Amino acid sequence: MDEGLQAMERGFYVKLGDDFFGMYESKTGPKLFFNRDKYRLTDSKWDVELVIGRKNNLFIFYWQGEMKISFRFCKHQDSVIQLYRLLQEHVSSKRTL
Repeated sequence: MDEGLQAMERGFYVKLGDDFFGMYESKTGPKLFFNRDKYRLTDSKWDVELVIGRKNNLFIFYWQGEMKISFRFCKHQDSVIQLYRLLQEHVSSKRTL
């Protein structure tokens, strides 16, 4: 799996194999994307989980209670964990309840 956290003007993305996953700032607030699917993070309709395993980790993103993004990644892919932390830190203050 090709992996790397790439900085853009106002966001970040991770390349996982043929998939692109990341977050960027837009006029309507931060958005999370997975390939062509986009989710506005200013809504309180989302949640995210990171499960740390012995050999692999699991990232899960929920939109309106439905799992929309789920993938396993190896322990050496710290960029996914960095993006998870960015979601938690950057977006938590902007979420509406």
